[in-house]
Amino acid sequence: MPMNVPEIPAEEQLARLRRQVEALGDFGRMAADGGDPEQLPQLACVQAVRGLGIQRAKLMRYRPETADLLIVAGVGWKQGVVGHVSLGADLASPAGQALRTRTPNLIGDASHDREFRYAPALREHGIISLVNVPVVVDGDVWGVLEVDSEAPFSFGPDDVHFLLALGSMLGLALRGRTRMEEGIGAAGHARLLAQERMWRSELQHRSKNDLQLIMALLVMQRRRLADDEGRRVLGHVLDRVSAIGVAQDLLSLDRGVGRIDLAEYLRALCNNLSERREGVAIETQVEPVELPHARAVPLGLIVNELVTNALKHAFPDGRRGTIRVEFAVPPGGEARLCVRDDGVGMGPPRPGSSGMELVRRLVQQIGGRTAQVEQGHGAGLCVFFPLTA
Repeated sequence: MPMNVPEIPAEEQLARLRRQVEALGDFGRMAADGGDPEQLPQLACVQAVRGLGIQRAKLMRYRPETADLLIVAGVGWKQGVVGHVSLGADLASPAGQALRTRTPNLIGDASHDREFRYAPALREHGIISLVNVPVVVDGDVWGVLEVDSEAPFSFGPDDVHFLLALGSMLGLALRGRTRMEEGIGAAGHARLLAQERMWRSELQHRSKNDLQLIMALLVMQRRRLADDEGRRVLGHVLDRVSAIGVAQDLLSLDRGVGRIDLAEYLRALCNNLSERREGVAIETQVEPVELPHARAVPLGLIVNELVTNALKHAFPDGRRGTIRVEFAVPPGGEARLCVRDDGVGMGPPRPGSSGMELVRRLVQQIGGRTAQVEQGHGAGLCVFFPLTA
């Protein structure tokens, strides 16, 4: 039966894409940081719900011995569902079809779709729209990741790609865990470490590929937008994703799990930004320090916002100048990150600008504080924060 699903406004589409980028980045970081592997299925469900902005998600594991799909993790389901309820693995089951065909499955109205059986668990929760994707481990479909909505929901191609990327990252993480478990006692400690290193390297490579996929999707979406404001906003999102991509490129397993040389990261980031504006030099003075990915990326995003803002507004009418990025760790004190310019100054806040709000939230994320720089010309902002490893 056809569903009257309202068209999604461009602004809401952009917000959903931003959530999906953040959700994939956070899940990839948590998986690569070597947390409790038992929590990965639940974390995947949490990020799926976050990325799509709906209430329910579930991860089902295929059980060959009973030929069904057991719900092993989920968000938004009544007590007694997760860990106990299973769904069919046949083609009349939406999840079963995704399992058997190894392709995503979208349903606009599960209660009236003649192709599929309306499972009691879906009926009890009033599920109308759903989409699911296969989760592949070592070439085999391990299970199915699904999101469910009680109201008619317009799932688009970008949503499917988001879930596919999330499912791929989960599958790779589960694959690494399985290989590590099989190596215990069979090959000894050295072989286990080699397998773990290989797994982390593969996960890092896959995360980079998924980030590139997200970039491609954002570029494609921007091309579709007719209004200049929407294209401008999506351009800002692309800038921020690109800053995360630079960090991903510099992740080093030799330094430890998910660690980044901050000086190298900020220099690479500023070098990338310097190509945008002739006549404005970006100078860096950064003390070498290695930080976990979760600490380095917010700092990179802060620098990205402040430098981009200065490039756009501090040097109007072709004015030349310099932007300086400085990072220092005084003995016994807080770490200090400063971005200064010798342009025309900050001026009043610009309507619709979200850059400084993002900076404020990122500073909160690392437990820091900000202070304006007192200088004769231009503007400057310093971020002070505890340097924790």
